[in-house]
Amino acid sequence: MNLSEFIGPESIHLTSGCSNNIIVDNKVFLHNVRSIHFANGDGYHVEFVCSDGEMDAQRLCVYNVSSIMVESVYGPALV
Repeated sequence: MNLSEFIGPESIHLTSGCSNNIIVDNKVFLHNVRSIHFANGDGYHVEFVCSDGEMDAQRLCVYNVSSIMVESVYGPALV
């Protein structure tokens, strides 16, 4: 699923699975992404929150983002 059109001021919460694999700008691969936050509302500074439910959330910031793709979704939704 291409989420590039949603880059902007609103956060994206991924609720369809517990292990969402994301590819950012066709070069950065992230696993267990739960939510995506856009700083300053411009979409260029993006914070990805990763957690598998067994560890504390890990946060990763990526700058100058132009595309976000959900490669695959595994597991049941987290409650």
